[in-house]
Amino acid sequence: MRVHHLINGKAVEGTAYFETVNPATQEVLAEVASGGEAEVNAAVAAAKEAFPKWAGMPAPERAKLIRKLGDLIARNVPEIAQTETNDCGQVIAQTGKQLVPRAADNFYYFAE
Repeated sequence: MRVHHLINGKAVEGTAYFETVNPATQEVLAEVASGGEAEVNAAVAAAKEAFPKWAGMPAPERAKLIRKLGDLIARNVPEIAQTETNDCGQVIAQTGKQLVPRAADNFYYFAE
């Protein structure tokens, strides 16, 4: 699997990639785009372009989007937890019962 950059809502291929490896099995999980100056500049430009719309959006609308992200994480805890466990070697009980649910909770908190 190849993981590209996400810049301005689009998948952007990298000029270089690195392998992410399961520390328990040494299995290559994915090739991940490694960003350089051009990718950073493109991402910063996209963020600057998007910021006025985000800042001008009424707080309840922003909260709805942030809450939706929390919901997406919460609905996919098992898959996200397994992916995180494979990538970093933490035990599944910790990623599935603490870390990933906490990520969803963080989005809910900031939506309030």
